[in-house]
Formats: sequence, C-alpha cells, structure tokens
Amino acid sequence: MTVAVIGLGLIGGSIAKSLKGFMDCKIIGCDKDNNTVNNALSDEVISEGYTSGGKFLEDCDFVILCLYPKANIEFVKENAQYLKKGAVITDVSGVKEFVTKEIDGLLPDGVEFIGGHPMAGKELGGYANSCDDLFKDASFLITPSEKNKAETIDFIEKFAEYIGCAHVIRTTPQEHDAVIAYTSQLMHVVAVALCQSPILEKSAYFSAGSLRDCTRVALINEKMWSELFLENKKELSERIGEMAEALQEIKATLDTNDRNRLEEIMKASKERKLKWLSEKYK
Repeated sequence: MTVAVIGLGLIGGSIAKSLKGFMDCKIIGCDKDNNTVNNALSDEVISEGYTSGGKFLEDCDFVILCLYPKANIEFVKENAQYLKKGAVITDVSGVKEFVTKEIDGLLPDGVEFIGGHPMAGKELGGYANSCDDLFKDASFLITPSEKNKAETIDFIEKFAEYIGCAHVIRTTPQEHDAVIAYTSQLMHVVAVALCQSPILEKSAYFSAGSLRDCTRVALINEKMWSELFLENKKELSERIGEMAEALQEIKATLDTNDRNRLEEIMKASKERKLKWLSEKYK
C-alpha cells in the first residue's frame, strides 16, 4: 500500500512518523517547503517527497490531507484527475461540515472521503516539532457518511489506532462542529480574550499557575485559527453567546451581593466537571 501525507507540519509530520510499518506501506510526503521535504527524507520518515501534487498520486491508495481546510480543498480540486480509483482520502481539519461538503463535490467516482480530526497538538508547530508519539492516547474523530463502505470506515479506524489514538469516535460533521466550537475553538477565544487585558503585563509574579493554564493556547497560529473560526462561525458565535450569558450571571451575583446564588453556580459547575472527568477517565 502507498500512503501520501499532504503537508508535513506538526500533524502531518507526526502522522508520517507514526505510520512506519502500517500495513507494510510506502510513505510519500508532500509539502510546499523544500527544506521540510528534504528533512523528512533525511530522517527516513518518507521514501519519496514532493513540493506539489501531481502524478505520484496515481499510485496512492491512501491520501491524508494535513493542510489548512481551504488548502486541503484546493489540493483536491487541483489534483482530482490524479486520484486513483479505489483510493481513500481523509483529512485532519478542525472543521468538518464545510470541508466534507466541498471535497465530496470534487471527488471522481470510486474515491472515498472520510473526514478525520485527531485531538492532539502542541504549542509550537512545524515539522521540527513533530514526533512519533503525538497521538498517544488521544481521541480521533471521524465523520463517515452513507456513501462510505463499512470496510473503508474500518480502515480509517485501524489507521487512527495504529498512530496511537486510544479512542476513535464516529460523529456527524454537524455534531463535530458544534462540539468542537466549545471544546477547542471557544478555549482559544477565551485565551486570546484574557491576553487582551493590559493587566497581563503586570502579572508575572501574581499567578500560581491558573493564568498560565488558562492562556496556554493564546500562543496561537493566527492564520490557521482565524480560518477555522470563520468556517465555523455560526457554531462558535453561539458558544461565545452562551459563555457571555454565564459570565453575566456571575457578574449579576457580584453586583447584587448574592452569595447563595454564586455558591449554587459554583457547585453546579463543579459537579458537571466531576461528571466529565469520570466519563473521560473511566
């Protein structure tokens, strides 16, 4: 089997490093940065490397799109003619409804797409920060459709498990985007908003760790995340609205000196968090 990893940044590079030995596959890498391709070749992570798509895709049984969402779509659009009949395509995009709709409309007959999203990352990106254990014990979300064969879905699940993911979750593009708007995108919004305050500049020795933890993801790739936010703007806007309502309710307890209600809010949140922890780590 021949696998093509399109984009050798943090996620793509880590997938390529984790794939060694998977179904005795040959791994081909593609990245617009020639130095990245050469580094992956030198590391023996890939056996062939290219800086653009093309005829090499005619031999690829499995194509993993690891670019930004719009770039993934553009890559498929530009290279649809080269895709092998029977090939399986997946991606790692943080939005699913937009990407799935666009890619499904571009594929030639006999090529299947199943959206994917590994829930893993680091503060620093790029091939230099990729590693072969990035996905250890992570979740991998997939969004199969009625168009996908059972054996294709099984194949994607085996791939996710092979690279180290402990949980492979089947969901719909719509549910994916609604929940990710809360679990991932809203967290980045909150971190960015916290760092908008000039108080941050005075706080170096005023925090025992909570500020660091709450602002960790403010070290953000603004090019990628602004695209993700806008491609999921309806769901993210709703999550921001819900967050604003919760903050306003807490503010109201302060303005009215309502300690009882403040304690009720805290207790309910604590119980919900403990329930989440019990589900996540059971």
